[in-house]
Amino acid sequence: MLTIVTAAAFAGGAGPFSPAYEGNCQAPKWSPDGGRLAYEVNYHDLKVVEQYVQAPGADPQKVEPVTVGSSSLTAGFSGGPPQMVVHELAWSPASLGTLLTSASGTDRDYDLYLETGSPIAAAPGADGGAAWSPDGQHIAFSSARTGQGDVYLLSVADLAAAPRQITGDPTSSELYVTWSPDSRSLAFVGHTRTGDNVYLVPDIDYPAPAPITTWSRTQTRPSFSPDGAQLAFYSNHAEAQRFDLYVMSVDGGTPRLQVEGVVMNHDGPQWTPDGQGIVYVKDDDDAYDPVYTVRVGNPASATRIDTGTVGNGDLDVVVGTDGRTYLAVAAQGRADEATKDYKRIYVMVIE
Repeated sequence: MLTIVTAAAFAGGAGPFSPAYEGNCQAPKWSPDGGRLAYEVNYHDLKVVEQYVQAPGADPQKVEPVTVGSSSLTAGFSGGPPQMVVHELAWSPASLGTLLTSASGTDRDYDLYLETGSPIAAAPGADGGAAWSPDGQHIAFSSARTGQGDVYLLSVADLAAAPRQITGDPTSSELYVTWSPDSRSLAFVGHTRTGDNVYLVPDIDYPAPAPITTWSRTQTRPSFSPDGAQLAFYSNHAEAQRFDLYVMSVDGGTPRLQVEGVVMNHDGPQWTPDGQGIVYVKDDDDAYDPVYTVRVGNPASATRIDTGTVGNGDLDVVVGTDGRTYLAVAAQGRADEATKDYKRIYVMVIE
């Protein structure tokens, strides 16, 4: 699948993957098997976000959630009103072969939609930021249905059942929920008036959220290492105008600085498949925000990835169907291209 387009197109760095839209592509996200790539197109002036899914060598398919009569993994489309914003895609595990998104109409009341059917867990108040557990049994998401952003869990075996509330701090909104690889733990960001910090739910069966960072300003977008032992996140506690990359043990301790000055990634820091490194975009206007990789615990190992692209932003990494590691990045264009206007998605092999 991925091997069809790599040999020639990506020989000189990253090659264009998405079509050229008159809007900015963002938030690339590989399917777990590496066979499809999702991305958003943000038409900022129109206040519209569209979601697309594309397989290498194929045309993009627009994700257009619609209302049907029942909520299930196999329900079909029946037509419905166009959506103004469709974003925050979450892939299911490869064994289920589906996805869900958060979408809204003109009322901006966001609900979660399956790829093949109706909204799930619909209620007044915005729902979004969904994350599918790696074992496929649960969907975690943030919801404002009680007037305060909280984390809820849905059982995939019974999507019609009411979701279970996991958090309920009246002084905080919970965002950026993410799963541990063993599907037992959740990390999220608690947003308060005094600052944002990373919280951990060690066991979803006995939810007892506790902060694992306690700094001022903003600690955000955590992501688990592939072995589940560490969390990477961004923080501006050292310098308000600069976000840095940190890694810490899920068991606690002092977060360790990895890189100063990074462009925050939509889905949080991207670990290399071996769990030994993190791929990131360096916040460096003079160098047009290049892509780097750093070995965890060794800040001096930071190495530039020669993507050939400029104005880099959101990125994602996956092991493809051919066993190689692929990078997808939203970029303004290639350095050797004459036109550099709207961002599109570029892809290359990095290992």
